[in-house]
Amino acid sequence: MSFNNTGYTVFSNSSSVSSNRLENRPPLGLDTSEVKGLAGVNAVASIIGTVGNLLVCFVVKKFRFLGRPKAELFIASLAVADLLVCVFAQPMYVLFLYGLLPTQLNMIRTAVTWISTLVSVSHLFSISIERFLSLFFLHRHRFFITDHTIWKSIVFTWLVAISFGAPASILRKARHIAQYFVIAILLIMPVLYAGIFYIVRLQQQRIGKQIPAQKLSNSQKSFAKERKILYMIAVVVGAFYVCITPLIVLPFFFSVGASPAVLKHAKRAFPWVNTMAFCNSSLNPYVYYWRSWRFRLVIEKMLRRMFEKR
Repeated sequence: MSFNNTGYTVFSNSSSVSSNRLENRPPLGLDTSEVKGLAGVNAVASIIGTVGNLLVCFVVKKFRFLGRPKAELFIASLAVADLLVCVFAQPMYVLFLYGLLPTQLNMIRTAVTWISTLVSVSHLFSISIERFLSLFFLHRHRFFITDHTIWKSIVFTWLVAISFGAPASILRKARHIAQYFVIAILLIMPVLYAGIFYIVRLQQQRIGKQIPAQKLSNSQKSFAKERKILYMIAVVVGAFYVCITPLIVLPFFFSVGASPAVLKHAKRAFPWVNTMAFCNSSLNPYVYYWRSWRFRLVIEKMLRRMFEKR
């Protein structure tokens, strides 16, 4: 996911950098070896991310690896948003690094990255809310949050993301709205997760006070499953923060009156920070593989069948 529109500026209001002009040239200050390194990282991440996110979509559709359809719907939609980056934005960014991307395609690249970013941050927020409700109400949340509600939420998120993400590539006002929406969500999420983990602690204490039994109750089993899913989503959210935070912080150097030397270093660092944000789109499938034994089992079964056919 990426906020960039000119290759190295996002939030800048500096008169030296026009945020309304898209230029067909590589980022300033990079030597040939850096361009090759950035292009290589983006190319590899694009391939890895495309394969991984396609597998996520397939596994969710065929196997429902979490056993929780509501969370899986958000995960599948998040994978589609990441595919936009891996299939379209990153290959285009490689061309941009070499100065080979026409202005029109650069606008498309920027629009795609904005749409993906808005969808991703919205879905991470929505699935975090869903985790909060599932742990707070356990069985009861299924009655007031239906699959139909989740579908409407997903469709609405995509429509809003397209409405603001597409014009954000050329219109400053739309870009500012999208930027501050992302920042607002990222500021709210830590508070939300503090509440979620507080609920987890309370539920664990409540369960610990119950009379020990040979078999776990349905509530205990449900809580354990919901908690495992929460921890997996928390890792996904944490990876998003690690990859996206530098991209949020760095551009503010352009609008706070930093010295020319600092601005020069910031411009040179921006393509690396932008690439780091792009690479977040390839991480989630491997987080699922690491944190979900069901996902690992499905992937391993698929691989065995492929090799058996050969």
